[in-house]
Amino acid sequence: MLRSTAKNHRSRPLRLLCAAAVAVGLLFGGVATAAADDVKIGYVDLQKALEQSEEGQQLKSELEQEFNQRQQQLDTKQQEVMQKRQELEQQAMMLSEERQQQMAMELQQEMQQLQETYLTLQQELAEQEARKTTELFDKMRSTIEAVGEEKGFTMVIERTETSVLYAVDGLDLTDEVIERFDARQ
Repeated sequence: MLRSTAKNHRSRPLRLLCAAAVAVGLLFGGVATAAADDVKIGYVDLQKALEQSEEGQQLKSELEQEFNQRQQQLDTKQQEVMQKRQELEQQAMMLSEERQQQMAMELQQEMQQLQETYLTLQQELAEQEARKTTELFDKMRSTIEAVGEEKGFTMVIERTETSVLYAVDGLDLTDEVIERFDARQ
């Protein structure tokens, strides 16, 4: 019984400290609410800016060209592998069992190599797209900051499908950012 009394005396200052912290929080909470009244938050749809800005459209075109070139290389290699497969099927009756197995293994290795090449190229293109898109967004940042400052916004956030559920008219800065970004090029 004596121990629990001593324990209660030690935790009493902690309870007083917590109560004081809550009181201070309530006192300054009014100040934070008053400051929040002056907050003006705008948003930019970066995906739309990417798709509609001149540099974004150029980037998209370059990435599509790169994809098409690599796809042609893969298609050519795939046609070669399919041609070897047809040759193996056509010559199967004339070849020894040992030669058939050898050609089948070679064909299987080429098909596996083709699949690995496809995955590697796909990953490289995705990384290239991500890197170039990030570079473009970094370039847009100064334009976004300038528009936000001029319009008196406290903060400008990125709009995604789930990030801005509702906003009054006048908070979407996307079109102006695209226009100014294109004009500075």
